[in-house]
Amino acid sequence: MLPRPKPRRLNGAIRITVTLVLAVHVLISAWLVAAVNGQYVDGKPSPTEFDSLVAIDAEETLIDVEIKNATPFFFYLLVRDGDASVLVNNSTSGNEFDEEKEEIKSEPSDEDDWLAFGRNSVKLSLMLLVLSEFLMLLSFRWRHHLRTLAFILTILSFAVIFPTCYMLDLSGGESEDSTATNTPGAEIDSVSFAHTNASSDFSVTWLGIQIEADFSGYDLGLVDEENRTKVLEEVPENGSKDASSFISFESTFEIKLGKNLDSLLVLPFMWFLLPSTAAKKSIPEEE
Repeated sequence: MLPRPKPRRLNGAIRITVTLVLAVHVLISAWLVAAVNGQYVDGKPSPTEFDSLVAIDAEETLIDVEIKNATPFFFYLLVRDGDASVLVNNSTSGNEFDEEKEEIKSEPSDEDDWLAFGRNSVKLSLMLLVLSEFLMLLSFRWRHHLRTLAFILTILSFAVIFPTCYMLDLSGGESEDSTATNTPGAEIDSVSFAHTNASSDFSVTWLGIQIEADFSGYDLGLVDEENRTKVLEEVPENGSKDASSFISFESTFEIKLGKNLDSLLVLPFMWFLLPSTAAKKSIPEEE
């Protein structure tokens, strides 16, 4: 193991400068990036592809949506019966659940702005991180521990608190989009699709997570009204007219921290290479 360099007074100024530069660099960069990619691989809307990117920084949330090969998808929406459904036997418990769900939605929400809370937490942690480096210029016993705690708090703010606040902010919405319920794949268990199959795979990536999800089924909106009950009961034969209602959709959801946030990991190595001077010990006066 390489010997640790000797502490010098100049090290304090270098550490403060590097910490301040990294804090500002991270502050003005994206903190959280969410990317969604979806593509129809089978059926009338294929090969339409959807790309969505959400980037969140200290001040705003940027959203970019792109649709590739959109022509098949728009023609699919024109020929599809958006109100197509087949009645199934629902238990009373399901109706009770729907009633309870409606009652919960009707209640006014007094929740705070979670995203604003997350942003303030990150800003506060960065400020404490810089201040902790200034404290290293002083001479008291617990200064190293305070700096370590400030660093851990900063990492937790970026990796845990801010992503959690973002998810809470998304789930706190009260409005409903009526078009979302008519989008293929939005209601996997609904009677608008028959013989559905859904699967998902979760994986961890550098500074984030990734979820791959697949969905397939027979869209009753593409089936003649008189044949919908039959399609719901049994899978259509290959080559038949009803078999052309089969749709397959693949999607990938990835959420990760901003690519510049890993620069904060340089700080512990800087502490080792540029150590601070030891705290002065008080010498008792001789009687």
